[in-house]
Amino acid sequence: MNHLLCAGRAVGTEEHSPGVTHAALYSSVAPFSGVAPGDVVQLALSVAVENAPFGYAYVQEKYFADAAEILAIQDVEYFPKQRWYRVRAEPGQNGVGFLSVRVKQPKKKEPRLRPHIAVAVPGRESRKMVRTASLRDRSLLIRTMFAPGLRIVTAPGVPGMADALGTLATLAPGSRPVSVSQPRSGTAGLGQDGRIGYEPRPGFTGYDRFEYTVATPDGGQVTAPVNVYVGALDDRPGVFPEHQLTTDFQPWQWSELTGAMPWPGPVTPQNG
Repeated sequence: MNHLLCAGRAVGTEEHSPGVTHAALYSSVAPFSGVAPGDVVQLALSVAVENAPFGYAYVQEKYFADAAEILAIQDVEYFPKQRWYRVRAEPGQNGVGFLSVRVKQPKKKEPRLRPHIAVAVPGRESRKMVRTASLRDRSLLIRTMFAPGLRIVTAPGVPGMADALGTLATLAPGSRPVSVSQPRSGTAGLGQDGRIGYEPRPGFTGYDRFEYTVATPDGGQVTAPVNVYVGALDDRPGVFPEHQLTTDFQPWQWSELTGAMPWPGPVTPQNG
């Protein structure tokens, strides 16, 4: 499926017969689903012209270079000096170019892959180019590393335990828990085998909470919660449910961008 990220058009300035170039940028990943470091995303730039001898659309490299690296391009021209990727369209033709990019490990908080495009049209007589400013709309949120939350249910006065190592499939191999914080109504500890223990204080029943920290091989740290319930849950269905994966984790597979790329036309031109 093709997901629209941005669309725009450039309108010529010649008085009697202004040409128009339409362009739209599509992604193989839906903006709301997000991407993770290492994921490969396909971008497709679609271009079409009206009453113009040709038209261009550009993906501007400088706006996504920190978030992704180019793996391959198809039917796209690259201009190193300007740092843009260009697709050309002729009359009666819908020009489409593809870029495959790999998402980088983010360096900013709330990182996003937000490509910018520009659109250009020449005059029918002068051939002077009219180019829009940088255009952007939707983006792909880059999901950073996270450790899963843990759950412990135990009886009053009885120690409980959770296995942290068995839940770290979302992190890089070699990640390990290194510390725990202390809850309000008990004590917590970390064993050498990666198990996290909790012991409620005498007489306590109800909910408690603390956190555990995981160290990754690259020197980073990730913190996640451990939620605790002390008491019986048999007569309280639906309270403090246990969430477990019922199947082995499989990477999500998306369809490649194929077929015609329609280009929606904005109500007013961006350069108008």
